[in-house]
Amino acid sequence: MMDLDLGRNAEYEHIPYNRFALAYDDMMSHVDYRRWVNYVVDLFKLYGVEPRRVLDLACGTGSVAIPLAQNGYEVVGIDRAPGMLDIAGTKAERAHVDIDWREGDMRDLGMARAFDAVICLYDSVNYMLSAAELEMAFDSVAKALRPGGLFIFDVISERNILRHFHGKTFAENHPEYTFVWKNVYTKYDKVCRTEITFFYRGEDGEFSRSVESHVQKIFELRDIRSALKQAGLKYLSAFEAWTLTKYDRHSDRINVTARKDA
Repeated sequence: MMDLDLGRNAEYEHIPYNRFALAYDDMMSHVDYRRWVNYVVDLFKLYGVEPRRVLDLACGTGSVAIPLAQNGYEVVGIDRAPGMLDIAGTKAERAHVDIDWREGDMRDLGMARAFDAVICLYDSVNYMLSAAELEMAFDSVAKALRPGGLFIFDVISERNILRHFHGKTFAENHPEYTFVWKNVYTKYDKVCRTEITFFYRGEDGEFSRSVESHVQKIFELRDIRSALKQAGLKYLSAFEAWTLTKYDRHSDRINVTARKDA
């Protein structure tokens, strides 16, 4: 049975991933996080950076932060959803690694020259819903980076949304939970709206219903480059995810790397 804390306040309920957190690792068991960790390290090497302190922004349940810490990096993990951080903390304890988990918003990190590298993976940047929000996030990252530090992040493409999500409903039954996942994409504003309804089995065997809304915006690379420049970050590359090959119109996920000038 799942250990549900149903006494959380209304604000908790409306933060994406707080309820999702209970099923997240199970639902994302197909994701090769080790591949992502290796790719980030490859990008460090490609651009000649040997970071000591790394910020994992929108760290989720710590599936990248924990192996990075096991590789010897000093890692801070920040996420907006305390539900995800609760699970990340438990996983880190089991892995016997020391990670500084913090609740925060990428648009206002409030840190100054604290990190050699900042990573923000799994289309977390797409949760910025306007050019202004994108600029706020990048400016916040730039302030958190030390001179010469790298910012590594990925975004999903419109092709990805249209092929795999728009107009589609996914539903699955599991022993401890059931979910129904609905998606609608509107091309005029390049926004994908997702509603996920969860039914979690509690300690008493009864099911509790929770609904989360997720909204993500598709950004063109020119808009991303403009926001990076505005924040004082130098654009370095945009690769097909997990490769060192330039992205193209067939790319579902694009990995971008930028550097804060020394």
